[in-house]
Amino acid sequence: ATQNLRPWPLYVPFGMETCLAPLRAWLRCTRRAEEKVSHALAGLSKASARNPWKCLALSFLGCLLCGLGFLRFNSISDATELWVDQHSQQMKNMNWADQYFDGFGRPNRLLITAKDGGNVLEMDKMTEILQIADDVRALVDESGKKFEDVCLDLGNGCFNSGVLRYFGTTAQFNSAVQSQADILEAVNKATFPDGQDAFASDSMGGIQRDINGSVISATAVRVDFVLYAEWEDMDTWEGALTLHFTKHDLTEQRYEKVNVYLQAERSRDDELNRTVQADIPLFALAFVLMSTFCACFLGKTASWTQSRRLLGVAEFLLVIFGCIAGYGTAMLVGVPFTVLHQILPFILVGIGIDDAFVICGAFDGTPKTLSYPKRIEVAVQRVGVSITLTTLTSLASFLLGATCVFPAVQWFCYYAASCCFFIWLLHLTAFPALLALDAHRAGLTPPRLDPCACFAARSSCMPGVLPVWDANGEEAAPEESKLGKGLCMMIRFLTSHVAGIVVTLLLFLAVAGIAAWQVSNGLGTDFDIMDLTPDQSFLRDFYNKEQEHFGGLSTGGLALPTNYYIRDVNFSTVEVQRSMEQVGAEMLALKSINSERGLKSWHTIFTLWANQYKGTSASLPLEAFVAVDVNRDGCAAGLPKGISSCATHFLTGPTFPNAVLEFLWTSMGAQFDGDIHWEGHDISVIRLRATHVDTVSSEEQVEGLEEAEKLTEKWQDALPGSFMSSGAYIFFDQYRIIVAQMTSSIGLCLGAVTVISALILGHPLSVLTVIIVLGLVFVDLMGNIVLWDLDLNSISMINLVMAVGLVVDYSMHMAHNFSLQDSMLPRKQRAELAVREIGQPIFLGVSTTFLAILPLAFSSSQAFRVFFKMFFGIVVAGGAHGLIFLPVLLSLLGPSMDGSSTEVVKTDNAEVLESNSEHSPKVAKGTS
Repeated sequence: ATQNLRPWPLYVPFGMETCLAPLRAWLRCTRRAEEKVSHALAGLSKASARNPWKCLALSFLGCLLCGLGFLRFNSISDATELWVDQHSQQMKNMNWADQYFDGFGRPNRLLITAKDGGNVLEMDKMTEILQIADDVRALVDESGKKFEDVCLDLGNGCFNSGVLRYFGTTAQFNSAVQSQADILEAVNKATFPDGQDAFASDSMGGIQRDINGSVISATAVRVDFVLYAEWEDMDTWEGALTLHFTKHDLTEQRYEKVNVYLQAERSRDDELNRTVQADIPLFALAFVLMSTFCACFLGKTASWTQSRRLLGVAEFLLVIFGCIAGYGTAMLVGVPFTVLHQILPFILVGIGIDDAFVICGAFDGTPKTLSYPKRIEVAVQRVGVSITLTTLTSLASFLLGATCVFPAVQWFCYYAASCCFFIWLLHLTAFPALLALDAHRAGLTPPRLDPCACFAARSSCMPGVLPVWDANGEEAAPEESKLGKGLCMMIRFLTSHVAGIVVTLLLFLAVAGIAAWQVSNGLGTDFDIMDLTPDQSFLRDFYNKEQEHFGGLSTGGLALPTNYYIRDVNFSTVEVQRSMEQVGAEMLALKSINSERGLKSWHTIFTLWANQYKGTSASLPLEAFVAVDVNRDGCAAGLPKGISSCATHFLTGPTFPNAVLEFLWTSMGAQFDGDIHWEGHDISVIRLRATHVDTVSSEEQVEGLEEAEKLTEKWQDALPGSFMSSGAYIFFDQYRIIVAQMTSSIGLCLGAVTVISALILGHPLSVLTVIIVLGLVFVDLMGNIVLWDLDLNSISMINLVMAVGLVVDYSMHMAHNFSLQDSMLPRKQRAELAVREIGQPIFLGVSTTFLAILPLAFSSSQAFRVFFKMFFGIVVAGGAHGLIFLPVLLSLLGPSMDGSSTEVVKTDNAEVLESNSEHSPKVAKGTS
């Protein structure tokens, strides 16, 4: 019947033939390369099938040897090591500053609210807050240390910031506070008892003020216990603090008047690590779903002998062994493990099982008269190249995705690439061995039961096992599956008329257009590290309460401190001192800086002090003072409240460092002791301090970063090497570069797919159709981000990189199988044949991926639910384009020019191969 459908030979003019000559030469070259690769892969699989037990033993041993890499397990959960560019200028600035200026201790914060939801500043509640502070101070950790042994001691006792700073110890509170009015008087003071500026919003949330701006109530207060000791001692004491306020990792309320929520410095790392434990049931659920699905659909579900249930479970375990080998290899070469890597098995199980469906589908289409190794050889010869092609594109996508500057993305891609390689290798070696053993079980007389292979099946257990003979006495073709038939009928219906083709293509293009329009309205680039923690967590409770009462987090968004660092200059000169004044004034004038909190300039206060005491000591000789204009620009920026006149003289000369030392020993200068770094008796580095305005979006934070960078660049001539920096700038830089990083990584991935497709598919039209599909799916996935109200960050970027590899799987199998069909047939019929042969394995592959990621929808972590939402879009968009859009497009634009002279091996679920068992059949592309 197909012979009657062959078109008349196409004759082209000589000039056209000359133009097509290079294309024909390229196609011949790619065909020969493909034949060699297919024969090599088929030979490897055949050898494995001939010696199944040896192959399985070697595969098992190899995976275990690679798994020894787990001995080098190294887990990293620090956000600064995972989610930011380790080589950015902001990271270099922060690391440099940390060498010279210690952080202000290690804060452990309590957020306290009233149980009745009212004013926490009431007398009875404040009394209980002081009792809580005493309880914390009395805590003894497992090493016998108390707070006083690990606290930051500023010379007058352990330092507590937050609301306690207004009152001091419990004894001081009891002696000074007798009524509600005393509490309000204390919290409305402009300075703390130690003389430092006080800002109510730093210590209290949900503040209500009277018409004069005075605080009259607050719904929450902060109490900070600041540590400064050996790391292990601080970590141990924080463990005791956590146990005091939590039970089974949840907040435990043990006080009568107030609720207490904890954030210890170690809490984030603890909760990130606990995410793995919280989702262990999901692993079990996903693995049960996947093994059950394989057992049901890898063969004939209703048969007790042809069902391949045991093979399905073995296939699932095979993918797990591939993951073990991949993880072990990555760890062996020193790639750290992160919390995100626990998601990979969910995804890789779905991806890996796809290959098993493709191989089994091709195996079922081979002549049953051939030996099992020979049938496996023919099957792999048919589909091995496409499996290898999809693996190559996945590997290229992951390895090129690893060019991203974010370590979490890099390491995720390394693990994914390593696992993909071993899963591919096992499917060309161990899986053929398993398939041969299963085929041998089913082919015994009588067949053995599946999965109870030790028991022979009775006749009632063997429907469909005996062959069906046609009228000519030959074995009839096996019945086509309902799924394959349904997919084929769908494509036949859609391509039966030009209108169906046009409507189908326009529908997919319209969806992509809507997605592009959504993306054009803007994508958020925020990243919340708390998304990686479990939903039910004491840390999540703290996070929610801080958002509720303070309007944001205290790290990064609210009252963010920033510094301007100046180094390697002669600070005693008038020019440098004037530059310090001016840069401080310009820093304070930035839009992103909170001018109400002012500039903390040690130099301004020192100059006032030096002018007050000039001539009174050897370090302040009169001749060392140089007169300056009292109305000079910028001098007022660092003046304290109540003082409006600038200093009239600058201290200069060799006595300058000694004078600064004397100043730091005074009560006025003690607050600036941490702002100057000394090299011997000389000042080497100084900093000026300010505070950013509160920000709640990444756009605002990026604007603040860029202002700081412009200020830094402006002062490089006068103050070379100086810079403005804050600990949060590294995260602001991530928000700024995420779009460029995504564009670069995805562009490289698409470029790699194009090159690999050109090498294997050969024909430009085949390559073009695959690239069109990838482009449309990528646009749909960007729209999926908007649809789910997600942000473009490192997590969604990982999903987009993986999407390239997954979508290639769905589309490349179809495009490659289309090229294997008889090129003399019309495009529409070739598209139908391709869907009939490869459509069912692709559909089952899509289903396995969906089942693999389905448990993530119920994860206890928001980040893992993001993976589900993204992969839901991937399997829906990728599957629809691979099974519907691409066949319809190929029926319209698929390559049809015959440039093949090689024999085509036909395999189909509805037809039996006409093949010579004496000779290895050749695989031909049949396209040009």
